[in-house]
Amino acid sequence: MSDIYRRTAKGEEEIEKRTYKLDHFHRFVLIMINGKKSSDTIISNSSEQWNADQCLNDLEKNGFIVNIKDSPNSLSSSSTGDVQQRLIATIQKHLPNNNTKVINKILNAENTHNKLSDAIDSACIFIKLTISEDTSVKLKSELHQILDRSTKL
Repeated sequence: MSDIYRRTAKGEEEIEKRTYKLDHFHRFVLIMINGKKSSDTIISNSSEQWNADQCLNDLEKNGFIVNIKDSPNSLSSSSTGDVQQRLIATIQKHLPNNNTKVINKILNAENTHNKLSDAIDSACIFIKLTISEDTSVKLKSELHQILDRSTKL
């Protein structure tokens, strides 16, 4: 069975800011990592000159990606996608406008219960500071309930 990788916070930082100045082959492979595609798919969709198999090994060794099966407390990629979609739908219900920053906090969180919980807390602090405390409190409670129910399944 092929491995499935997800980007770490370091990997996300490289995508957004090019902090670590990866060469373009490693960067191309890193961009393809989404927590859903198998390593076989990534390799087959890559040019031979990229040496995608070696790039995956290098990215994992240097902390840009992590194998989902090795990630502590990780939710399965389909479970994470479902949870994220439910969290986003709830955010959109409470914040129909100007919700991009809040949604991005959820989408950019690592797929562990703790990291998604931290993202919810961070998003709700942002809501408290920019929108209202009442909205923040209600949304935080509802989002944590969704997250907690998903990890009990």
